[in-house]
Amino acid sequence: MSASPRSVRVTVLDEPFAIQSDVGQDYTRQVAAHVDATLRSLRQASPTLEPFPTAVLGAMEITNDLFRARRSVANLAEEAIARIDVVVEAIDRTLEREASLTDEKTR
Repeated sequence: MSASPRSVRVTVLDEPFAIQSDVGQDYTRQVAAHVDATLRSLRQASPTLEPFPTAVLGAMEITNDLFRARRSVANLAEEAIARIDVVVEAIDRTLEREASLTDEKTR
């Protein structure tokens, strides 16, 4: 069960916001700090960029990072599954050999 939403004060690009969040206040502040750092980086690279395009580009950059991380996790999961399959096949072969040796001994 998640906690009831609480208001957390954060600042992004020197603008204060009250965010309703059902996760911890520290986590919400970390997320806001990441957004702030991303937007500041964009502003530093393009000082004449207006606030809305800055926010859109920032959202796209953060989303790109998210998609790359998801793809990386999916690739790692696929690799882990492939390795597990190899181990399971090796165990199955070993068990089959052991079973056939046991059968030969009991004859």
